[in-house]
Amino acid sequence: MSGKYLLIRRIAITVIAGFLILLHVVGLFDVYATGEVFRYTAFENLQSTMSVFIILSLTLVIFRKRIGLIGMWLSITALILTQYWAHFGFVEADFTKGRSVISYLRGFMIPTVITALYFLPFKPKY
Repeated sequence: MSGKYLLIRRIAITVIAGFLILLHVVGLFDVYATGEVFRYTAFENLQSTMSVFIILSLTLVIFRKRIGLIGMWLSITALILTQYWAHFGFVEADFTKGRSVISYLRGFMIPTVITALYFLPFKPKY
């Protein structure tokens, strides 16, 4: 593979993973900016832990560590499973109101793009 296309793929992975990292960092900041960490439920703390794992695994993906992809998929899957846990009524959560059961699967779209960029060969036609 040409160095130019490899560089473009690496930049794309870095930008997409950086966006997700920023999204989760801002989410964690919003949750814990009040300083009342001990007043949150176990569910909120579990989701926050999953966000931390997502941040760490995406950082490894940016540094081209293959274990980062495994961690990304595991932590995002765990986060989505916690959302299903809330959706089916095991936990009270505001984000479940008015949402479709399928809507939580959107969380797999960006990891799929990152994985495709990471593994799929790109062969230019010229």
